[in-house]
Amino acid sequence: MHVLLLSLCLGTQGVQEPATLRGGAWLPRLGGTITDGGGAIDYETNIDMRDREVLPLLEFQVEPIDDIVVALFFFDFSTSGNGTFVGGDTYGGMVMTNGDAWSASTDIQSVSMEAAWEVWEPYKSGDDDTLSFAPVVGLQWFGVKTNLTNVTNTQSRDHQNSWIALQGGLQMDFRWDASGENSPLNSIGIQGQVMAGAMMGGDGGGMVSIQAGLSLGFTESASAFFGYRLQELSADDGAYTFDAGLQGLFVGAEIRF
Repeated sequence: MHVLLLSLCLGTQGVQEPATLRGGAWLPRLGGTITDGGGAIDYETNIDMRDREVLPLLEFQVEPIDDIVVALFFFDFSTSGNGTFVGGDTYGGMVMTNGDAWSASTDIQSVSMEAAWEVWEPYKSGDDDTLSFAPVVGLQWFGVKTNLTNVTNTQSRDHQNSWIALQGGLQMDFRWDASGENSPLNSIGIQGQVMAGAMMGGDGGGMVSIQAGLSLGFTESASAFFGYRLQELSADDGAYTFDAGLQGLFVGAEIRF
């Protein structure tokens, strides 16, 4: 299983705030269901593909003068597994009975472009203590490839689909200067974003994206961070439905320059 996660944020004009480079690890797992003409095949109960691995995480962010942030985001995920089927169902005309040997794989690629406008700052104390909220809009492409094979009766079903999500949501950023509080920390930051969208392509569907993180600054330029990310989609193409996604914790360090 491998994931490449890359986020690039560019200002529309000059740069006012320091750029932030983050590096660390993401620990996602696949969850949800796939359906093709029968009941839903669950990635956790019918076929177990819940392995969690340590995966690379890299992000780069720059804030512009006029509070407009354009973000590009990309990830590439692949996982496979095998075992003994639990339950009984039909998938694409292929009968899966309890105890059948199975193998499966799932690949998810995604590229998104989003723009955030930091239009509301309900609290601001100089340049150090700030709380801001920003509406976010964007487009996100998903390429999804799945395979399920009944090894016992040598039947196999493959699907390869592409969808684009038109999405919108809200982003929150908070930063507190702790350097004068007799604390070992220089600053504390909290970030969060919630996005939802409608899928275009095939027979449509919907998606949800959630991320939340905490950064602990030890100097003005170096911090540790950890948090949670979720990418979930429910997309249809005829009798086929991919109702699944990725979620997991991330941890690492960041440098402001």
